[in-house]
Amino acid sequence: MRLHGLTVVKNEADFIERALRYSVRFFDGIYIFDNASTDGTWEIVRRVAHELPQVVAWKSDDRDFNDGIRGEVFNVFSDRAECGDWWCRLDADEIYLADPRLFLRRVPAYCHVVWSVHLQFYFTELDEVRWASGAPVPAEDFSDMPRHYLANNSEPRWFRHRPGLQWGPIAGWPDHLGLVYRQRLPLKHFQWRSPQQMQVRLDTRHEAIRRGYKNFPHNVARHWGEVVRDSSTLHEDDGSGDYVVDPAALQQHLERPWRRALKRFMHGSGLWP
Repeated sequence: MRLHGLTVVKNEADFIERALRYSVRFFDGIYIFDNASTDGTWEIVRRVAHELPQVVAWKSDDRDFNDGIRGEVFNVFSDRAECGDWWCRLDADEIYLADPRLFLRRVPAYCHVVWSVHLQFYFTELDEVRWASGAPVPAEDFSDMPRHYLANNSEPRWFRHRPGLQWGPIAGWPDHLGLVYRQRLPLKHFQWRSPQQMQVRLDTRHEAIRRGYKNFPHNVARHWGEVVRDSSTLHEDDGSGDYVVDPAALQQHLERPWRRALKRFMHGSGLWP
């Protein structure tokens, strides 16, 4: 079983190298599309790809972002996968707590899709104090990152490779992605990391909105200070590896029973890939 990551990046220069060097211990291939970064991200990706054969710096261009870009990457590199391999939407600001293979090996053969549990880490007033006294020294274990989180998001992240999968030019996922596994795989999401990075992210989002992208909330903040959170409303990562996850706070991920039965029949019979 091999793991393949589909990564679209834009302006992640402060984090992308560490994320890639961490992730290659799990992934056999990470295929990267750069959406015209302006902060040196693409240059970092190319340098890391020269050192690490698992990292493939495929392309950089300035097209308007759409969710079908990952499909383009998949269609170029899908011939590198075989039955039993897994594909992952591997975002540039996410890291897995442990080797995903240990989890994916437990997924029964009739299930094809695995959702995440996002441990969303937030920049708090405590991080403001840290940064006011000087930027923390980057650490391989990411201990310099914000330490307060909520497990408040869940999304599809993994799908099992099958030869007949078709991914259209504007679709967010392949057609007939498959039956969803009941358990979810946790990851750490470091969306907000420093005042400078936060402002770049907000500016990038507003530029995407101006160019027509509609999937961001209508009330995107203008200044990084608007997204600083109160640490007392969050959970602290104490380094123990135990995280507070309330399933009721997460999106419903399983299909309705009739839909699950239909999928199992259609995929099992070969009518769907």
